[in-house]
Amino acid sequence: MSGDIPLFDLAKGAVPSQAGVAQVGPGSQGEDGLRYMRMPTEMDTFEIPELPEAQELAMYPEVGQILLDLQSSLEKGAANLSGAMSCARINLDHLSNDACALLYQTLGEGEVAARIEHAGLNVRVQESVLAGVWWLQQLDADKKVAHQWLEVGAVPDCLLTDSFPFSSDYVMPEVPAGLLNAAPVLLELLEKAKEHQQRPFTEPHVINFSLLPFSEEDHAYLGNTLSHGGAVILSRGYGNCRITSCAVPGIWRVQYFNSTDQLILDTIEIISIPHAACAAREDLEDSAERLHEIYQAMMAD
Repeated sequence: MSGDIPLFDLAKGAVPSQAGVAQVGPGSQGEDGLRYMRMPTEMDTFEIPELPEAQELAMYPEVGQILLDLQSSLEKGAANLSGAMSCARINLDHLSNDACALLYQTLGEGEVAARIEHAGLNVRVQESVLAGVWWLQQLDADKKVAHQWLEVGAVPDCLLTDSFPFSSDYVMPEVPAGLLNAAPVLLELLEKAKEHQQRPFTEPHVINFSLLPFSEEDHAYLGNTLSHGGAVILSRGYGNCRITSCAVPGIWRVQYFNSTDQLILDTIEIISIPHAACAAREDLEDSAERLHEIYQAMMAD
């Protein structure tokens, strides 16, 4: 079993360390730094991750039970996934460090990672190789791992409930002279955000900055005004999709970059959570099948 945990230091009470490993996933991306996966050269197909031996799993029966619980949660989640997108939760605090590492090796790392960081809350999220299975860690004031758990669903609950720590009462600020389109765009965003808070949108209201005549002053004014709400989501696939919550509830900055760090699509979405961050019903159905394959492969050794 590999002892290298590239994302988390899984020991409860430990300070997460990134030294000497590839920094991808929650907490690893600086405000200005993004890292990219290589562009695939062929069709991406599922491969069972490097699995522990059956003897190792026999040493930690609690890990096997968690895999069975995950199987059940995935099957139920695929059948019942609704607009509410609520998650099933599996606590990991009772696992030993070795059992936790074994489980992490089995589940692997997927393409979506996130962090929520604001006053009183510091949570990191990593999707496993099974879409819709999320590994979460809550850090304490000393940035040590206090709690960790798995969630099964479209998106972790904390991204729906804790991405916007500020009040929804937002007043249109004074507009400086010389702007092109920032003022009417901001007014539209605030009006749509208010509508969304009263009756949540099922489809996002999108403004595409790539198609608008915006000056540097426009971008600076809008960026400073909308600010940052505390959540950052990074989806790594063909390049990167970076999703950042803004200070106004319901407003997300969604930016797509190619493999050479170039911004190719710059948008704002008003929605509870952008679709790019979510697993679909089909993903959970596929993950249930994949987990069954993984478990059978482990038992066959």
